[in-house]
Amino acid sequence: MNKFTTEMKDYVKNNHKGKSTIELSKEINDLFGLTTKPDDIQNLKTRIKRKEGFKFAPARNDGRIKKGNIPANKGKKWNEYMSKESQIKAMKTLFKKGNISPNSVPVGTERKTKGGYIKIKVKDGELNKNWKFKHRYIYEQHYGSIPENCKIIFLDGNKYNFDINNLKMVSKAEELIMNKKKLRFNDKKLTESGYLISKIILKRSALKNERL
Repeated sequence: MNKFTTEMKDYVKNNHKGKSTIELSKEINDLFGLTTKPDDIQNLKTRIKRKEGFKFAPARNDGRIKKGNIPANKGKKWNEYMSKESQIKAMKTLFKKGNISPNSVPVGTERKTKGGYIKIKVKDGELNKNWKFKHRYIYEQHYGSIPENCKIIFLDGNKYNFDINNLKMVSKAEELIMNKKKLRFNDKKLTESGYLISKIILKRSALKNERL
């Protein structure tokens, strides 16, 4: 790691205007026999600014594309800026209209999420909206759309038992109480009882608040 002397720091402060960090790095290396990189100079400028409050003029572009710059090939056809060889290579990677992506899968395909739930593809053309959680999809097929403040739980705790009688719609508040009070079980009847208890707790809490 290069150690910058006071003389080197002064040189950067006095000679930075209109120069990029690449140019400053080369000048420092030539004058002082160092092997700095542009990032070293940028870090040095940052330290000087922080410790001394010195204000550096904006650095000249180091070759990076800046906001507002117009690409040289904008509005041009391939043959105006690409060789025939480059055009042929680019054509091989193009996704042609009407083609089906090799990653595309048919409607009805299922996949498992990281959380262990199953998602099913229900349609094409809407990216992430093409997929739904299978238990929610099955519930909606029987009872219609699910309100935003509700969730569908598995009464027997089995994420792969999609029997409609095993799926129960509960509010998020009810589910929170069921989880907090440990009212969810691997038995349908017990979980149903836990659900009823959560409703009683919520109702009692609401009545208590009304009296206050």
